[in-house]
Amino acid sequence: MIDKIALVIHVLGWVFWLGTDLGVLLTCRYAEKNSLSVETRMTLLEVGMILDRLPRFAVPLVWGSGVILSEHMGYTFLPTYLGLFITAFWLVATYLITFTDQNSRQYNFGLLSQTFIYSTVILGMGLGGSLLLYSGDIPLWLALKWYGYVIIAISALVLEKYFMPVIVGFNNLVTDGATELINAKLSADLRPVYAAVLCIYSGTLLAGLAGLLKPTL
Repeated sequence: MIDKIALVIHVLGWVFWLGTDLGVLLTCRYAEKNSLSVETRMTLLEVGMILDRLPRFAVPLVWGSGVILSEHMGYTFLPTYLGLFITAFWLVATYLITFTDQNSRQYNFGLLSQTFIYSTVILGMGLGGSLLLYSGDIPLWLALKWYGYVIIAISALVLEKYFMPVIVGFNNLVTDGATELINAKLSADLRPVYAAVLCIYSGTLLAGLAGLLKPTL
């Protein structure tokens, strides 16, 4: 029964994650347009920020359900209880980052925890997946799913770093108006954000397609 629930969460998590993040990307693209009024641009950014909240929770849920599904298919690398504990801890860290003040201890703890989790994912699933694939302990499709999550983790760390200047830029837009200098800086600050989001999409698609094509890989 638990494996069926995990499969539903896994599939719906991927779909929701991709679909909602597309909305975030599009709202940011439109908010960048200097032909729109400042009020409209800020409204678009606010909508994008709201849309960005729930997809963040899909990341640990997809990972945790993936651990359960892997064990069900005979690839046990983490006990189910440990995978569920990490997922719960990851969800708490995500909540603290998303819903607490950025100057609070809770936010800093959540950010530090998330950085630790993503770093662990990069090392564990990147290096570990390569070693297990080389030794023949996991099939190619499962290794590709792991590599997809590594891409997502690296991109998420980059995104956290480069999105803060964008928030500052939009705040300057409100206080100083849509000057040519502010618009140019905002566009420049958004470029690495778009690149990181596209990398997250690439990792998500790689992991999703690897799961769909697993009978042939």
